[in-house]
This record gives sequence, C-alpha cells and structure tokens, in this order.
Amino acid sequence: MIAVTGLAVLAVVAARVLSYYLRYGTVEYRRRGDALVAYDRLLDAPQWIVSVEPTMDVSVRNAIADRLLGTGTLVVSGVDSVDRDEVRLGPVRDVDRAVERLDLPVARTDRPDRDPAAIAACAGLSLLFLAVPAGLFLTPRVETSTAVGVSVAFGPFFLLLVGVLVWAALSRI
Repeated sequence: MIAVTGLAVLAVVAARVLSYYLRYGTVEYRRRGDALVAYDRLLDAPQWIVSVEPTMDVSVRNAIADRLLGTGTLVVSGVDSVDRDEVRLGPVRDVDRAVERLDLPVARTDRPDRDPAAIAACAGLSLLFLAVPAGLFLTPRVETSTAVGVSVAFGPFFLLLVGVLVWAALSRI
C-alpha cells in the first residue's frame, strides 16, 4: 500500500514537472514599447500582453522550484489587459537582469533568506513520523501482519504529514 502511494506521489510530481516545463519553459519575455509580452517559442504565439505602468504591482515569488533550480519568478498583480488577475514572468535565470532589461518597476528582487532552523525542524519531524512505521517492522515484539495492518491504516496520514513537512522544508531552502 505504501509503495502504491509512493508511486502515486511520484506520478503526480512527474506530471507537475512536465506541466511546469510546458507552461513556462518555452516562453520568452519581450518589452515592446509600453507593453510586456510573454511569447511562446514552441507555439510561435504570444501568451499574454500587459501594459507596463509605474504603478503596476510586481513582486518576487518564493517558489520551491526557483530555490532548487537557482531561478526567479516575478508575479505581476492587478492586471486588467488579460483574463487573469495576475501573470507570472519566469522562471528566469537572473531576476535582477530581467528586471533591468525589461525595465520593470520593481523595488526589491530578493527572496526571503534561507531558514536552516525551519529546515532542520521539518527534517527532524519527518524522520520522527517515518520512524514510527519503520519501528513497527524492526521490533521483534510486533508481528509482521500487525505492522502491515497499522502501516496500511495509518500510512496515508503519516505520508500526508511527511509530505507537508518536506514541502515546508523545501520552501525554506
């Protein structure tokens, strides 16, 4: 049961990575006068166009993928010229360079600092939650069938907790 759950989680992660690449990996950003254009090279068509104004709200997104890959993503909020309230610019290799080249009104491009204490706490709690089912299998006093039953009954809850803790740790890297 735990293996099936692990495979399902792996399939979801693989689908998210592929979706992320197809949505943002082929897009380049261009400045055309007072407009910012997201142009998809694969589709050979613009994806969105936003007018650049000094009052536009642009912020740096604190994404896990950006932290792991060393990229950056900008979010433009309060957009009226597209069918969404906000658009995403990125991921780009260098946020400061993108802001400079596209002449965007961004005050701060730095992300929150790395938090080693939160990472350590999340890792420790994850190991603690994983130690409970592992201990059931390693303890000679507990029969294998009982350990399997407890793991099947409580495994999804432990995996959910571990997944949330891993997500929290990755967002602090």
